Amino acid sequence: MSAFTNTGTDVLQRQMAEGDSRAASLTLQDMYEIKRCVAWVRQGQHHKVCLQFPDELLGDAAAVAEALTCQLGHPVYILGDTTYGSCCVDEVAAEHVGADAVIHFGNTCLSPSQRLPVLYIPTRLHVDTTWVVEQLKAALEEVNDNHPLVFLFDTRCQYVAGEVFSELHILLPHLVCSNLEGVRCEEYTAPDTEEKLACHSQHRKKKGSSCNEQNADCCNVCETCNIDSKCDCYDSGKSQEYIEQNVPINSHNEYRTCEDSISVRENTENSHREVKFSGRRALLPSNVDIKECNFIYLGPKGPTLDSLLLRFANSTFYHLPLSGGDVQKISGMQSLFRRNIKLEMIRDAHIIGILVGTLGVARYREAIARLKMVIKAAGKRSYTFVVGKPNEPKLANISEIDVFVYVACPETTIVDRASDPILYRKLVAPWEVEVALVAGQEWSMNFESDFSALLPGGVNYVAVCEAAGRQEASVSLITNQTQTLGLRDSSEGGTAGPVVVQEGKALAALHVGGGGQVLGGRSWAGLDPSQPPPAASTLVVEGRKGIAAEYQDEKV
Repeated sequence: MSAFTNTGTDVLQRQMAEGDSRAASLTLQDMYEIKRCVAWVRQGQHHKVCLQFPDELLGDAAAVAEALTCQLGHPVYILGDTTYGSCCVDEVAAEHVGADAVIHFGNTCLSPSQRLPVLYIPTRLHVDTTWVVEQLKAALEEVNDNHPLVFLFDTRCQYVAGEVFSELHILLPHLVCSNLEGVRCEEYTAPDTEEKLACHSQHRKKKGSSCNEQNADCCNVCETCNIDSKCDCYDSGKSQEYIEQNVPINSHNEYRTCEDSISVRENTENSHREVKFSGRRALLPSNVDIKECNFIYLGPKGPTLDSLLLRFANSTFYHLPLSGGDVQKISGMQSLFRRNIKLEMIRDAHIIGILVGTLGVARYREAIARLKMVIKAAGKRSYTFVVGKPNEPKLANISEIDVFVYVACPETTIVDRASDPILYRKLVAPWEVEVALVAGQEWSMNFESDFSALLPGGVNYVAVCEAAGRQEASVSLITNQTQTLGLRDSSEGGTAGPVVVQEGKALAALHVGGGGQVLGGRSWAGLDPSQPPPAASTLVVEGRKGIAAEYQDEKV
């Protein structure tokens, strides 16, 4: 009974979840790169700019906005709460004020935006580089040097990634460093010898002084180690020229973004190829497959690591928690096997809900349209829902839906089983729907969390035949009942039921098996099912007044 008489005080007293806030030793200018933000806004001639912060950084939002306002000469807007995940750019909230640009702070999933230009400022997590290097070296001493190994990192650790990689490369010459798509990060190419590494270190120390168009030596390529030693002054003429030549800019994001799952670009000059995955890119030898590599991951546990573990379930990840502890040797194989049951859930389902988890990631409309086509071709019904951030109470209002397919960014679409077991059981990924219902789409040990890879032009695209075909039957491993996949008889889907009549005029025919019939069969028995239902009445009476927590007739 207490659930129906809640006064709502728990919402007012709710505490914000703990997160990684700004370290006391890190200044506001360094953490949020104020100068770079100002230069980007002026260069793009943006007038209405929104600042998007994750919950753990909202404490600095007012100070950052004030610093930008003072230097820009016009106000900026703070997005207090994101419509969906904080890792995605919230274009919906930004368009409420007619914004023409967004500056995204904090961790990001690196998904390409759809409408507005975006500047990513990944901010910084506190990393004790000396301790991190010592722990990783001790754990990787026995690793086979000939086995391909790729260094990955959280977006908020990119500022120390080069330093950590340089130290590890001395121990592991075959180690390859990845880079982020869409976020400014310097290129770290593996030197062949320790002398080149030392030479590169000297050049990086040299670039600490101020640089401008007249003093652009720090932006030249070192002839000894062949490593670019550009400085951080990206608003200077020389540095901007370097960016435009090496990192093409697209129409929405400051740097290029990756839309495919794992795309490969061959480089015949040095027998290497560039591989893109999960918003990252790595330069691998031509004879090395990314799926055969093992990985070192620098950063905290979370959706980013979970997504990478599922994508490369066959691989071994060496993960060092930044909060302390030993290096953990983990794999996504167990999590992948655990999700196999979702395929049976999808085949058993009669009604599948398409849950929209983003309104800003590029091509999300195409993904929804394809899911509708796939579900219809399998002889099932689908309904599309937009509920914001999903939770158990919201989904419980739609009890007729057997399973929900969550269309979101690659990190948000994967719900952790331990953190939210209810949503984990209810939500499936578009990739799992494709494997369960599309002929020719095979389940592999590399989970696909990016829905753009399933669309035309994607690496995992499979054509779907919409024409009526033969039904296929199998036995469910969950219910032990027969599963039927394929288009149903057209006469069955077009059966009309009772006609809704009002004042002698026919309004609509109730579709048999559709949502109207389901909703029409609902009844409310009150809190006590033993009490008889109220008699139908056409008398109009005045309703209750007040708010749900305290109606006027309840006041003492």
